[in-house]
Amino acid sequence: MPRAYKKTKVIYRPLGKEKAYGLADTTRNTIELDTKLEGYRHLLYIIHEFYHIKHPDWSETKVRKESSRTARFLWDNDFRWVEIK
Repeated sequence: MPRAYKKTKVIYRPLGKEKAYGLADTTRNTIELDTKLEGYRHLLYIIHEFYHIKHPDWSETKVRKESSRTARFLWDNDFRWVEIK
């Protein structure tokens, strides 16, 4: 039987003090992203941190490689984050 999907919460806040663009907390199932991220970098870091949540056993190198591949594939196929205000 498939596991029930547990929604990952994404929180946007300045991460200058942490010297990071994103943080993943597997215990709380949350991702924190810097408010300054835009465009391709926003896509890259949201995927990167999501992989940390879903694959806590992966090394940082593997997370970087896979998130970069996924973000590049989506970007090259015209996926864009659009904010409607």
